[in-house]
Amino acid sequence: MQRFLRVAFDFDGVIADDEAEKVYKKEGIEKYYEYETKHSQEALNPGPLADFFKRLSYFQKLETKKEAKNPQYKKILKTAIITARNAPAHERAVNTLKKWGVTVDEMFLLGGVEKKRILDIMKPHLYFDDQLIHLDDNIQNIPLVHIPFGISNEKKNN
Repeated sequence: MQRFLRVAFDFDGVIADDEAEKVYKKEGIEKYYEYETKHSQEALNPGPLADFFKRLSYFQKLETKKEAKNPQYKKILKTAIITARNAPAHERAVNTLKKWGVTVDEMFLLGGVEKKRILDIMKPHLYFDDQLIHLDDNIQNIPLVHIPFGISNEKKNN
């Protein structure tokens, strides 16, 4: 029986800081796309789980080396990013990962598609998101972890 661990992350406000999310929330989608296009070659700053993600990526690199030496070896760690980003904002996310020297097995750039659809199919053992709206009660048998960070978690002033 194959045993493995699947860990999935949201991007902004989890792996990366919420710099871009702030632009989106304060100025709207058009300004967000302009901002992300202008800054597409700049890496985002690390978010609250960046170190954890980078360490998982390090273990994945070790597994890749082991697999290269032993073709019978099957990787036991898989990571995924499930983010609402899409073109043209995806470029900054991809460039951030490259500049950090990390890799991910799967990256879902949803651009409005409900995250639940991917989570129900993927069935990660852990999923981290900074927005409670994406940690739906209808998602079954997946440990959903709320990261209470950034603009998405600030109390609104009435």
